[in-house]
Order: sequence, then C-alpha cells, then structure tokens
Amino acid sequence: MEQVGSKHEGRPLTRLCTVDAGIAWITLNRPEKANAVSSELLGDVIAALDAAEASADVRAVIFCGSGRHFCAGADLVELLEGGKTAVRRLLDKFREVCRRFESSPLPVIGMAHGAVRAGGLELLLCCDAVIAADDATIGDAHVLRELLPGGGSSVRLPRVIGHQRAKWMILSGGTISAKQAMDWGILHAVAPAHALRQSAIHLADEMTVAHRQTIQRAKSLLVAAHTLPMAQALENEITTLEAHSATQAMQGGLAQFVGRR
Repeated sequence: MEQVGSKHEGRPLTRLCTVDAGIAWITLNRPEKANAVSSELLGDVIAALDAAEASADVRAVIFCGSGRHFCAGADLVELLEGGKTAVRRLLDKFREVCRRFESSPLPVIGMAHGAVRAGGLELLLCCDAVIAADDATIGDAHVLRELLPGGGSSVRLPRVIGHQRAKWMILSGGTISAKQAMDWGILHAVAPAHALRQSAIHLADEMTVAHRQTIQRAKSLLVAAHTLPMAQALENEITTLEAHSATQAMQGGLAQFVGRR
C-alpha cells in the first residue's frame, strides 16, 4: 500500500506532527520497523500532542502510521535487551499516551491501514473514533511472541467487544478483518484505501461541532463512566454539567439556539 499516513501538507509542529486545515496529523514514523513503538517514539507522540493542544487553530487530531502498516506493536528489541526496566519504562510511557488521548480537549481520530497488531490495537482503543482501510487486519497478537498485554488490551478490549470475543483475540493471537472489527465495535467505519484520508477528515469534521471545552468535558464523562460506579458516574455527569453551565461556550450556545426559535 502507498504510505497512507506519511504525506501531509501544511505547517510542521514537531517531528511527528503537521497541521493542515485545522487538523493535526500525528504520524508514527518508523516504517522500516512497521512503526513498532519505542520509548523514544512514544515520547515524540506526547510532544506532538502537547504542540497540537497548544495551537489555537487545531480542532482535531488524526493519528496514523507511515509506510505499509499502521503499527506492529511495541519495539521487541527494546523489551528484550532492557529487561524489566525497559518493560516498565516503555509501558509507563505507553499508558501516558493512552491517558492523553482519552483526556485531550481535541477529538483524536485513529486512521489505520495494513497490519494493526498488539500495541497498535491498544493505541486505537484509546482513540475517540477509528477508521480503517478495508484491507486492514487487526489482532492482539501478544501471545504469539509469548508476551502479555501491557498497553491496556486486557482492560479496554473486553469493554469494547465483550469478554468472549476479547478472550479469543487475546488467547489465540488471531486477526480479524476491518469489516469484522467494525462489526465488533473496534472501528467506527471502514473506507477504501484510496479514500481513507478524506474519510478520516470527514469523521474529524463530524466530531468537532462543539467548543474545545465542551468536547473535553464530554470526553471526561465517557472516561468516568468506565472508572466510577454507576451512581457516582451519574452524579459526576450532573456536577460536570453544573460547572460547564457557567462557561461562555455553553452560555453562547444556548443563547444562539434560543435566538433562532
């Protein structure tokens, strides 16, 4: 496949990030390693997200990979050579990337193509929505190298696709098609490879109708729904809206709506 995620016109922000028409394209840039994520690369992703969030003209992030594949997972050489210290260092940084995706005031759209394996899948599970090329394949794949999930798939995957399907994906290491991944809820949509970029932009447009502050708080409610007991999550919903009611974003939105009636 042509290097789907690697060519973006626009203003460069960091090594991994370019802004074009209000969208920050954060692109994994190790195509020779199938974009296997190292501690260094994860640090670059965090720096790219920092820069995107600090740019007033950025309204969304599209997260993608360069070369033939989206992401093959973690850098196995780093894990093998560094022992327990390397495992902890890499996965702490991985967890930070996932946390930042989930809490970002910007919608984070995953755009996947080619192979999506292990850590690649775990990164997509943290995005707000994911679109994939119709020939993409998705798998957990950790056990095929005698690894265990470390980037969250044993926690997030069952919540997305259910325990039975998650057990099969994790214990078999098997892969599924993009269409099946969409049917199971991992993907929001599937697009022909030639239309993937434009389809991702369209999805970003759909998810940026509100003010940044509104988006960030709405995302925080969805995260809390998975981390708090139901009664607390329901109370959190009300208190969050209560706090949000004083913002210019909500006041202006309501005034505009009422004025149209």
